[in-house]
Amino acid sequence: MKKMIFLVLTLIVMGAAGVNAQVRIGGADTDAPTQGAVLDLNNADDGYVGGLLLPKVSSLDESSIGAFSTDADAAAKLVGLIVYNADPDAEGIYIWTGETDGWKPIWKKN
Repeated sequence: MKKMIFLVLTLIVMGAAGVNAQVRIGGADTDAPTQGAVLDLNNADDGYVGGLLLPKVSSLDESSIGAFSTDADAAAKLVGLIVYNADPDAEGIYIWTGETDGWKPIWKKN
C-alpha cells in the first residue's frame, strides 16, 4: 500500500512539473500563449473587443505607494507598478520607479 501511495504521489509531482505558467486571456481556446509573455491579452474570435483596465487612483505623491501594500519594503517591491491617475490636474498613466521622485508619467492627458 505504501508503494502505491508513493507511486501516485511521484506521478502527481512529475505531472505538475510540466505545468505552463503563462496565461492567455481571450482568443481561441486552442491558441497557446505567446512565448515570452507571462500574460497574453487577446481579442476573442467572436468579434468582442476589449482591453486592459488599469487601477484608478485619485492622486499620486511620493508617499502614496504605501497605499498599495502594507509591506515595509513596498517602494522597492512595487517598482514597475502602473496605475491610471484620475486627478484632473495630473490625469494620465504613471509607473512607479522606486526612485526618490517616485511616479513617472508614461502618458498624460494634458
